[in-house]
Amino acid sequence: MRVFVYFIWFLFFALSTTCGKAENQKAISAEERNIQPFIKVDGISLEIEIVQDAESRQLGLMYRDELAENLGMLFVFETTRVLSFWMRNTFIPLDIAFIDAAGLIVDIQRMEPLDESKQYISAVPALYALEVNAGWFEKNGVKQGSKVQF
Repeated sequence: MRVFVYFIWFLFFALSTTCGKAENQKAISAEERNIQPFIKVDGISLEIEIVQDAESRQLGLMYRDELAENLGMLFVFETTRVLSFWMRNTFIPLDIAFIDAAGLIVDIQRMEPLDESKQYISAVPALYALEVNAGWFEKNGVKQGSKVQF
């Protein structure tokens, strides 16, 4: 009986900390995020949230229900390399632009929400990735070869 009680207590504790983590990630306010003024993408201003450490990059836009129209998330990496992304626990349809060290967009892809079966891999090595709402690049005439000014 004592083992059963310990097992139930352990199960409750494990589930409550796991669920709490997801809830905490949802509850991060805009003030707590690393929101920066603006970058320019082909001359168009875009407010960005910068993520540059491994934990923040892995979390990305997971657990969020929306992304403001002119807000994006800029992923900054230490070295230029082929980059790979996924949409685990990501509810928002997104576009991703892979950007080289010179600030040129080298690849743009549409990302489907909650589709864990697909990886979004840059066509060539990149130093940055920029996620925005699906359709933002097309709506603003941004395409491969466009310049990003940081």
